[in-house]
Amino acid sequence: MKENITRRDWLNKSAAVLGGSILGSMTGINPLKATPTINTNEPVRMMYNENPYGPSQVARRAMRKAFAEANLYSMRGAKGEFKVLMAKQNGVTPDHIAVGFGSGEILKKAALMNGIDKGEMVSPSLTFETINRYAKTMKSIVKRIPMDDNIGINLDRMASAVSQKTKLVYLCNPNNPTGSLMGIGDLESFCKTISKKATVFVDEAYHEYVTDPNYRSMIGLVKEGKNIIVSRTASKVHGLAGLRVGFAITTPEIAKRMESYLTDSLNIVGLRAAIASYQDERFQAYSIEQNNRAKRVVTDHLDRKGIQYLDSQTNFIFIKTGIEISNFQPAMEKHGVIVGRPFPPYTDWCRLSMAKPEEMERFNSGLDKVLG
Repeated sequence: MKENITRRDWLNKSAAVLGGSILGSMTGINPLKATPTINTNEPVRMMYNENPYGPSQVARRAMRKAFAEANLYSMRGAKGEFKVLMAKQNGVTPDHIAVGFGSGEILKKAALMNGIDKGEMVSPSLTFETINRYAKTMKSIVKRIPMDDNIGINLDRMASAVSQKTKLVYLCNPNNPTGSLMGIGDLESFCKTISKKATVFVDEAYHEYVTDPNYRSMIGLVKEGKNIIVSRTASKVHGLAGLRVGFAITTPEIAKRMESYLTDSLNIVGLRAAIASYQDERFQAYSIEQNNRAKRVVTDHLDRKGIQYLDSQTNFIFIKTGIEISNFQPAMEKHGVIVGRPFPPYTDWCRLSMAKPEEMERFNSGLDKVLG
């Protein structure tokens, strides 16, 4: 007997099929319960610091529901909801929040602001490069400060480089690509002092992964009214890298100025996913737990082999391979693993992103074959 179907039913079923093809089936594997399988025919991605589990089932439901808004200019309302949620979760007002296309746009907005003000910028020699590249696009002078002997950010040298022309200082904590934290006392003291002279941008993209009990976000200094920008992203723990949602927590004056540089509206699917995911504490905890398991798989193996690596408070590890990464990359790919690019001048160090714990065994096996 032929089934009768209304136009509304047909549209709903079509949307469900489309949503499933784009986002994955909502009735499929629940990563909180099931043991993930490995596709051994595809190389494992260990190069972009992605969350191998995300987005969560809660976020995916929100995305599918957001399809019904795809024909509407409703992203402004969703953006307001997201700002209210981020303000509540971080103990500030919505006026302290500026939203962007991932934290990358927040970084570029800060560099744009600095360029418009014709300011110089101070940044470590080994760190996340988006803000530095954009500062050069703005024709800004960027002073790059060498790392210390432990490949850490040298805050004393950073402070000494600040001049009357400096309007922006960039710090990433934990740092990318090293994964290391700065000492909390040293960082707070630096931010309090330097923010009287210039805007201090503290990139906290990996904030959720930190396990060090002494760690504190610099949001507390924002609440005190210091001239500080803290950036966060939904790309890492929340697994929404492809949907590009990030935000800054800063003074209302800076937030308003940064938002004025937004060239277009955010997409409704990304915003709805982020709103849902930031309230999904269970999935966040799961992602962090699995990340820590994956790191232990690798660090235990590195310890047995006597290979040097830096303590990581992120979802990646900085490892000294002893060979040029330009040679290490293709050698590891032959064994089914794609690792990160070189980070000059530390070109024999590899930034290794964490995949699933069982996939990290593939890295260990490949490493043994490449390094012997």
